[in-house]
Amino acid sequence: MVRFADTYNVPVTSGTGGYFNFPARHPLHLGRFSMRSDYAQGGVDLALMVGARDFGIWRLPTGPEAPLDARIVRIGLNAGNMGRNYPTDLALLADVKASLADLDAALEGRIPQQRLSAFGRDRGDQARGLSAQMWNDFDSRVRGNFGLSPMHPDEMTYVMAKTLDRNAVVVGEVHSGYNQHNNFHWGYGDDEQIWIGYTGNSLGWGLGAATGAKLALPDRQVVCSIGDGAVMYQSSAFWSQARYGVPVLTVVWNNLNYQTVRGGFHRYGGTMAATGKYTGMYLGDPDIDFVQLAASQGVKGERATTPAELAAALKRGMEVCGAGEPYMVEAMIRRIGPGADSTWHEGFKLSERMKAMG
Repeated sequence: MVRFADTYNVPVTSGTGGYFNFPARHPLHLGRFSMRSDYAQGGVDLALMVGARDFGIWRLPTGPEAPLDARIVRIGLNAGNMGRNYPTDLALLADVKASLADLDAALEGRIPQQRLSAFGRDRGDQARGLSAQMWNDFDSRVRGNFGLSPMHPDEMTYVMAKTLDRNAVVVGEVHSGYNQHNNFHWGYGDDEQIWIGYTGNSLGWGLGAATGAKLALPDRQVVCSIGDGAVMYQSSAFWSQARYGVPVLTVVWNNLNYQTVRGGFHRYGGTMAATGKYTGMYLGDPDIDFVQLAASQGVKGERATTPAELAAALKRGMEVCGAGEPYMVEAMIRRIGPGADSTWHEGFKLSERMKAMG
C-alpha cells in the first residue's frame, strides 16, 4: 500500500478497525477519514477502500459520511462490511496484498513510463501539503498541553512514544485516547511501533489481548496501554501473566473516570450534561490503588505522577520485562473534555441507612 500510494500519488486515510498500520507520518497520510477534512471538502471522485470497514458505524450521522458522488471500490475479505451502509460500485472479495500487487501491475502496463513520473503529481502535492499542515497543527496543540499537573494525556503518550522500544507493539484499550496516541509514529514494519486496538464497543479486552500479543511476538516489547475503568473488567489477567511468565508492560491511564462514557453522556445533551452530574462515571472515593491491585496478583509495579517519573518507571518496567516478568505502571493523568471537572457521584451508603433504621 505504501509503494502504491507513492507510485500513483494517492492520498491515504485510516479507517476504523483494529490496526492503524499505514505509517502515520507518511507525507501522503491524512489521518482518519472525515468528510469534514479539507481534502474531502474539495471533492472526491474515487474512494479505494483497502481492507477497511464501511463508512458510518458509530452513531446516527448528521450528514453523509461517504463521498456520495464518488465511485467506491472495496478490496478485502470481510463481505459483511462491503456496502453495509453505503453503496459499492466494485467489490473485490480477495486478499488485500495480492489484489494490490495485481492492481499495481495492471496500472503499470496501462500507463506509459514517461507519463507515470508525473501521474497525479498535483493531487500528491496537495495531499502532502495538507498532511504537513495537519501534523504541524497537531504537534503544536500537543506541546501546548505540556507541563500541566496532573499530567495531560498528550504529554503522557509523548513520553511513552519516546521511551519505549522503537519497535514496541502497543495494545490499546483507551478509546478516548486516540488523538493522544497520534504521538506515536505508527507503522507496520519490524523496526516500527505498531498499534493494535479494538472497536470500543465494550470493555474487558486489553490485558488479555496484550497477553496474546506477547505470546505471538515473544521477541518484541509488548505494552498494554489501558484505561483505569477497563482494567476493572479484566484485572485477573495480571494473575495469568504472573503465573505463566508473560512479560507484558502495562500502563494504566488513571484519571479516576470512565471518560469515554462520560463524553457520550455529554454529547447526548440530557440532564447529566445540563447538571454536570454524570451517574457512575467518577471512580474516586475510594481511589483504586492499581499498584496494589497488580501486586495482589503477583505483578510488581509503581505509580508515576509526572513526566519524569513516568519515563523512569517505564525504563524500570522495561528492565523487569526484559528479565522475563510482567510489570505495571500507573500513570496519574488529568481528565479532559466536557465534564472533566465533575467529581460528583451518588451519595448512597447502605451503612448510614442501617444506622438510621436503628
